[in-house]
Amino acid sequence: MIFAKIDTASKLELFSIMEACTHLKTKDEFQTVLESTKILFGHEMAACGIGEVITQKVGSTINSGFPNKFMSSIIDHHGRMDSPLFNRWIKQKSPQVLNFQDKSTLSSNGDRFFYRNFALRNILSHGVMDFNQNYVTYFGFAQFPGEITESHIRLLEILAPHLHVAYMRVAIGGEENNQHTNLAFEKKNLIPNWETNSISKREKEVLKWVLAGKTNWDISNILSISENTVKNHVLRILKKLGANNRQHAVAKAIKMGIIDL
Repeated sequence: MIFAKIDTASKLELFSIMEACTHLKTKDEFQTVLESTKILFGHEMAACGIGEVITQKVGSTINSGFPNKFMSSIIDHHGRMDSPLFNRWIKQKSPQVLNFQDKSTLSSNGDRFFYRNFALRNILSHGVMDFNQNYVTYFGFAQFPGEITESHIRLLEILAPHLHVAYMRVAIGGEENNQHTNLAFEKKNLIPNWETNSISKREKEVLKWVLAGKTNWDISNILSISENTVKNHVLRILKKLGANNRQHAVAKAIKMGIIDL
């Protein structure tokens, strides 16, 4: 299940941050929320940015603790995001982990040399694309007190979509471009295609089984409907909730009281 291996205290802090994401209106407020994730993860450094998917040009960044030299190093002279972890995320679209004591998390010696230059002992990062897949928000956390665990990864998978929506909201609210680029974001490309249609009884059933970690095939057998019908239910749920993926839909449904843990 999505909440497996997450303790009660972490769940409560997670929902507190998710709730804060729904109310914040400024970049300063977002930075405060980003810094509050230190209670959840125990890390010392956090940063995030928004950029175009195709060009990888960065339009807005927030830094909480990373050395300025490091931030400058991961954005090239063309204003594009360029770091080993981000490049790996672009291909895999899943949380990226570097524990320098665990060689299995290093895809190459280049990873080790790039990040060791900044005395970083571990990093956890993840990104989320907007509804139209034109833009990506990318989040990085470093200097965890111990090794990055499966619990840290699960928490970030749940939290990242909420941080993504909140950061896009503040980024398009004013002049948020940083020193690296003059990229301007268009609201029509960043705002999801929200719908007000209510979630049906059957869709709630599907959501509950998605929460339980079941695949479309599993759900089709449980509910005695075709796998294609389940797939269509999931697609409608994503559209109605303005969610980017199944986990985002579940997290939003829980927060909205559509389903319970």
